[in-house]
Amino acid sequence: MKSFKHYILIIAISLLPFVSMLITPLAPHTHDSPVHFARMAAYYKALAEGQILPRWAGELNYGYGMPLFNFIYHVPYLVTSLFIFLGGGLVFSFKMSMLISFLLSGIGMYAFAHRFFKHEGKAFVTAVLYQFAPFHLVDLVVRGDVAEGYALAFLPWVLYTLVRGFENNDTKKNIIFTSLAALLLITSHNAISLIFFGIAFLFSLVFAPDMRKRIEAGLGLGLGLALSAFYWLPALIERKFTYGDLFMKDMYLSHFAPFFHFLVPNITNSEAMQTGGIAVSFGLVQVAALILGVVMLMQNRIRDAKEKKTVLFMLMLTLIAFFFMQPVSKVFWAGIPILRMFQFPWRFLNIAVFSLAVLGGTVLIRKKTTMLLSLIIVLITVLSVSVYFRPPLGTDRIDETYYWNYPLNTTYFGETDVIWSAGPAGAYPESRFDVIGGEGSIVDPVKKGTMHTFTVRAETDVHVVDRTQYFPGWRVYVDGQKTPIEFQDQNWRGLITFRVPSGTHHIRVSWEESPVRRIAEAITALAFFTIAVLLVLPQRDKRRI
Repeated sequence: MKSFKHYILIIAISLLPFVSMLITPLAPHTHDSPVHFARMAAYYKALAEGQILPRWAGELNYGYGMPLFNFIYHVPYLVTSLFIFLGGGLVFSFKMSMLISFLLSGIGMYAFAHRFFKHEGKAFVTAVLYQFAPFHLVDLVVRGDVAEGYALAFLPWVLYTLVRGFENNDTKKNIIFTSLAALLLITSHNAISLIFFGIAFLFSLVFAPDMRKRIEAGLGLGLGLALSAFYWLPALIERKFTYGDLFMKDMYLSHFAPFFHFLVPNITNSEAMQTGGIAVSFGLVQVAALILGVVMLMQNRIRDAKEKKTVLFMLMLTLIAFFFMQPVSKVFWAGIPILRMFQFPWRFLNIAVFSLAVLGGTVLIRKKTTMLLSLIIVLITVLSVSVYFRPPLGTDRIDETYYWNYPLNTTYFGETDVIWSAGPAGAYPESRFDVIGGEGSIVDPVKKGTMHTFTVRAETDVHVVDRTQYFPGWRVYVDGQKTPIEFQDQNWRGLITFRVPSGTHHIRVSWEESPVRRIAEAITALAFFTIAVLLVLPQRDKRRI
């Protein structure tokens, strides 16, 4: 019953940063909200036209399209699509998606910490420190990065399934629950989910009680990786066809924050303590927990073996995060291409949000800690970030129609701009399909996001352009027969062009799966088949340890 009350309390205090946002129809002004509004609309349209799950955004980039959702996370936009389907507008759906991610993170962290610590006080303080870490709120109400919010939401759930698995012999359920939680985590965000997946893997190695449980946890995480292969495998392999690596290769250089900005609490969100508009403080109580943890280790005041292991593990994670946010790590940023996917070094603060919350629950709440002291810790934690209980950048009245017909490409750094093109489009074309060589005409054109059809009436052999940005997966069929695409013509850079013989011919230009995407989806299908097999296999031993 006490745990139930704690869940209710976690939900109640987690509403605080959203009350002012929910009572107004205005949109919170955040760094990324305009981009998210456009992507939400494009994702919903792609779902409505039958893309399950979407990869191609056909109306963006002035209708030239782009493979946006081949590289961009799915979970946040699936949630917003549900609210849009139920009648909500873009602003309302965006707010609700952020709120749901925040509530899930609080409930999940309490569930994990309660199972891990076996102590309600420690679990509650851990959840509060996690929810009200300054960067957690900056992610949502300043940056508007709802995807990182979902990554922070699902990490605790992955860890919960791991700890649950450490305590019982229901191997089937342990593997299935961990794999499904990992699936949600991985499809929530590109870069941060990669970090968090690594944390979950290290956690299983360090805290699993024996080798059998480590293997079981590894199987669950591995199955989750296979379940999400449809998303991460094409994104990883096909990113070489985009400008992302070129435009983002040196971005990290200007986003290292000064050392003291992390350790000095920025309770007023002062611009002087920001890096690129981002407050990077660990947090007031979190810094106190960090100092106390180090002192307790040095003075050998932690006797319990599990507690000592926890403190060491969380300090190690915090140190790793801190290292990659400092200029001393430049050699790694320069030499490891996948690291540059993170764009901003301060994104590693997400690790500290987790590690310092668990560290705080471990060292701040002891056997002799009174309820009054626990309450004071909670109040200081919450009040120290109250500046974020209203959108610090204010609110906007937006025209949602504009985002439903958004002409631009929604990327900042060429992450999904195709290398064969001359760059993002600058205007809508006068016509989508044209004869650009020979004598002929186009009749009965129909353009949908992933399917274009028209008829060519050619007096001679003709050269035709479909003003759609080429990306692997596009196919052209002339009277049902596959025809080669010429997408590297210097006169029509990156566009779909092809040859048609004289006569009248029916043309179909369709978005299909590339070989990489077929393999990735086959892996995902095989993983779901594995889960189905596990569900029908008898369980040998369901006894609790």
